[in-house]
Amino acid sequence: MRINKMIEKEIILERETANDGQSVFLFYDERYGLYTAFGWSAYYTTMVVNPILSYSDELQMPVALIPRKLICGLRQSMTKVEHEAKKYYVFSLKRKIGNAGYQKWVKDNFDI
Repeated sequence: MRINKMIEKEIILERETANDGQSVFLFYDERYGLYTAFGWSAYYTTMVVNPILSYSDELQMPVALIPRKLICGLRQSMTKVEHEAKKYYVFSLKRKIGNAGYQKWVKDNFDI
């Protein structure tokens, strides 16, 4: 999966590397009308909605593809911290989940 030029690879890597187990970062891909979540954020979205899962060879991390209609479910289950229409969302989980199940989730869902 090639990263949209509008989405800066460095920003994604920086945010997901520093993810504290309580944040979800979504980036809007205007070409497809989907929000994308990478790494930890992708993992956390699967606890609330059922996104389409894939793997970014470019970023070497899981990616969740989230149709706009599923954003309502995320907004109801998380606290919106920041948002710019059709650009990005930053959510805060209502309770910290941590990373205990992340490696198992990656192993179970991706052939890497």
